[in-house]
Amino acid sequence: MQLKSVFVTTYQERTWGRVYLCFEKDERLFYAFKNFINFEEHNFLGGGELLDEPAFHWFSNEKRFEFSLEEVLSGAADHLFLTPDKYKQQFGTPSLLLKRLLVDIYSNNLTPVAKRRGWFEHFHIPSITLSELHITKEFKQLVLVDYHTQLVLEPLMKTLYVLFLKHPEGIRRNDIQDHYQELQQIYTQITNKSDLEKVKKSIDSLVDISGKSFDEKISKIKKYLIELLGEKLAVNYLISKTSSEVYKINLDFQKIKFD
Repeated sequence: MQLKSVFVTTYQERTWGRVYLCFEKDERLFYAFKNFINFEEHNFLGGGELLDEPAFHWFSNEKRFEFSLEEVLSGAADHLFLTPDKYKQQFGTPSLLLKRLLVDIYSNNLTPVAKRRGWFEHFHIPSITLSELHITKEFKQLVLVDYHTQLVLEPLMKTLYVLFLKHPEGIRRNDIQDHYQELQQIYTQITNKSDLEKVKKSIDSLVDISGKSFDEKISKIKKYLIELLGEKLAVNYLISKTSSEVYKINLDFQKIKFD
């Protein structure tokens, strides 16, 4: 797949702006874009030239902006007005939207654009492709290989996440203290800290059943993954609580690879 140009459209007649990515695959042209409908995110895939797409050419010329992939990812388009300010943080800037759109393309999380126009009964909607999660030596990197994306988490969040990756069977909240030594070893490797007292203090707060650290880390990890992957994909990588009160990551353990 060869990624080509990126177009950003801006707010027009109460319609939110969008991010469109043009690419070539198997010597055919495609485009993909995000569209928020009733505050829900939808990803659409079309074939051919983007200029032929009604969802794009409806925006007037002065509302369309072309960029390179690198420019948008670096934030060069983040000043553009896509949504009212009160929704900007929740629904993203062009750089964040493009990162998620790339993941959606790699994961096959796209719906034929014809469905958007109501002609969808004859179209097969492909199933999502879940990426392998590769954990490098000393837990330095957590890489979603097939999405060409790295998970960047704060040290304690990363420590907790790695623990659950190492225990696909799941862990009960009240049993987290049983993994104190393992958490300490993971955290020490991640942070390279030699001050044992500071390490112990951090882990103490994490395993304290009466404290808030554990729940806060779970919540922050969830928020981060949804922002990075979108809700439909993120649910497979979250630390979730089951009906039996066990916390676990739902990703198939065969897709979790440690160096």
